[in-house]
Amino acid sequence: MMTLSPSSESTTHLGHYGLIAGVFDELDISDLIDTLLPKKSGHNIPHSTVIKAMCINGLRFTERRLYLFPNFFENLPTERLLGEGVLPEHLNDDVFGRTLDKIYEHGATELFNYIILQAMKHVPINPRFCHTDTTNFSVYGDYENDDGKTINITYGHPKDKRVDLLRFSISMVTDQKGIPLFVRALDGNSSDKKALIKTIKELTQNLNLDERVYHVADSAFYTEDNVKEIGTNAFFISRAPATINEAKELLIADLILETCSDERYSCYSTKSCYGGVEQLWVVFCSEEMKKKEEKTFEEKIIKELEAAEKSLKKLSNREFACEADARMAAEQWLKENESYEFTKLDIKTKSRRLETREEDQEKMKRYRLST
Repeated sequence: MMTLSPSSESTTHLGHYGLIAGVFDELDISDLIDTLLPKKSGHNIPHSTVIKAMCINGLRFTERRLYLFPNFFENLPTERLLGEGVLPEHLNDDVFGRTLDKIYEHGATELFNYIILQAMKHVPINPRFCHTDTTNFSVYGDYENDDGKTINITYGHPKDKRVDLLRFSISMVTDQKGIPLFVRALDGNSSDKKALIKTIKELTQNLNLDERVYHVADSAFYTEDNVKEIGTNAFFISRAPATINEAKELLIADLILETCSDERYSCYSTKSCYGGVEQLWVVFCSEEMKKKEEKTFEEKIIKELEAAEKSLKKLSNREFACEADARMAAEQWLKENESYEFTKLDIKTKSRRLETREEDQEKMKRYRLST
């Protein structure tokens, strides 16, 4: 999209900014935000315009600090994108700060829910699968958030391995096309097992979903308590953890697998009543993954064999004072290497001269293992 400036006869490329602004206007999001977050008399521009500017900045796929927002809009036709009379100098960090405070007062999740409901009035968003997951973000600096009203930015379970940094978490739900339907900020040490079920419940309370929607979540969701809570009220798809006894038995059982429509996969289905809820369990086998696992297993066996041969050679070079000590060392080696056993075990003697004095020499026996 291009815009022409009559005075200078120059053009400015709007890129995807025009699309963002157009969608914002098409869905009547600005009117909704103005109703929920009314502008005070002292503000030059409404909160809806500021949020629209945030979306344009955020979807540029680059990170900008709050104080750099005015710089970001310097070379953009703000009046074309944000409305008549809106100039780059109006978009300063104070303006954005006031809008963020207003969002906090209203509730970020609650505002997002209203926007989604508004969008669903204009766009046929018909979620069939609701994918629920969490992630966390590392942050720098000190945070005083022990007031009980805000999330607790603290040490948690880092997915980026930065155990030295504080963090906060985000729980999000998207439909089968990846459109966000729900989002909430969580404490940095929040538990996925509790957060996922809570998110699903909040989603169903806030959005009027079809009864046939399937909630999809990873194995962190699949606990006995969560299955009991959701199983009789909604459909769900998850992965049963291998720590469950019933799942362990299936994984080691000699199952008769049926080839799927995609010949790279085969499956076996059975009914389960885990958590007191009747459900269908499916065991999938990927031929491609099976080959990779077999190769990995073979490499592991070779590596373990080389290590065992090395340690056995070291053991065979040791000398023992008596036959009992030699046998005890052999038994200890077998305990440490449970995958192996001796086909034969001989204990050989070796004589060695110990010189104490020239006139006093004697022979002493030493024992070595031979396998």
